[in-house]
Amino acid sequence: MGDLWSSDVAKDWCIATDDRDGEVDCVLNDTNLPLELLGGSYYLNTVGSYTITYSATDAAGNTRTRDLTITISESTDLYSIDYTGFGDYYTSLNSSTDVVTDLAKLLRNTISYISYGDARYVYATYDDGSQAIMYDVPTSASYGKVPATGTAGWGDGGKITGDGYSISINREHVWACNDMRIMPVGGAQTVSTYPKYTLLTGSFDYRPQNTNKGHYTDLHNLWNALAGPNRTHSDHFYGEENGSSVGTYLNNGIFYPGDEWKGDVARILFYMTLMYPHLTLVERGDANAYEGSTFYGYLEDLMRWNLEDPVSDVEVRRNNTIYVNQNNRNPFVDFYDYGFAELLFEQGDPNILDS
Repeated sequence: MGDLWSSDVAKDWCIATDDRDGEVDCVLNDTNLPLELLGGSYYLNTVGSYTITYSATDAAGNTRTRDLTITISESTDLYSIDYTGFGDYYTSLNSSTDVVTDLAKLLRNTISYISYGDARYVYATYDDGSQAIMYDVPTSASYGKVPATGTAGWGDGGKITGDGYSISINREHVWACNDMRIMPVGGAQTVSTYPKYTLLTGSFDYRPQNTNKGHYTDLHNLWNALAGPNRTHSDHFYGEENGSSVGTYLNNGIFYPGDEWKGDVARILFYMTLMYPHLTLVERGDANAYEGSTFYGYLEDLMRWNLEDPVSDVEVRRNNTIYVNQNNRNPFVDFYDYGFAELLFEQGDPNILDS
């Protein structure tokens, strides 16, 4: 028996607006799904992946559609997952009585930081070996054409010029530095292995220089990204104000990373809040939800993005490359098919402090 998933819930996700008509009717087409009627609601209860289609029509008769893939896995919990594989990296969790705490310790005890300058050489690739650039979109002239050189044209003012395109790239901290106000105990700017972390105090510079190593050089949180959207993101919270979009946008101080990148962003932020004490994902309306703190978000949007944009081959290759260079992994990528994020965040954001 798979996890029950209600089509009524899916209808609640169907919200459409038009720039002239305002909110318009949104229709869920689930007629071909293997639904079971239980207590007056229809449910998916068969393991597998299913695609449902939403459609919305404005007053002029223009119709737009959007597909959403729903994956139903076996009912499970964090203790029934098989943690073997991945070079036995997670194997110790098979006998754990506190998976969340032990996983945080595993990620921390195995990380080996590289310098901020060297981080530019570690990047994700597409199937053909070209470099994946965060916030780039499939319709752009540069998509899938950026050479895997790491440093070509690097920097806000530098350009990479290729077949019909010219772009600038730089390093994007997905969890923004300005909202990562922690530091190693003792205030060292350069650490090779995980130290204990405390809240930022004194003159510690939370923005790294190229020779620095530490939480701000964690490769899971760094992407080579288009410079323009990177600057637009700045330290704004990730969320969704205007609905989905192929490209990025900023509205009401909330940054949307684009349809192709929103799942990647979610799983990076999930990793960061588990990996580092004090870093906390918040719900909308939380009094702590302000920029320039250790709080970031929004968790409810990120959880939805995690489902709407599943793990891709690019993410898997990126995770494996980071493992080679940094010696730890992102479990939200590795165990995505188990519904790992949903299981771990059932009780909200865990804040595993250094002991």
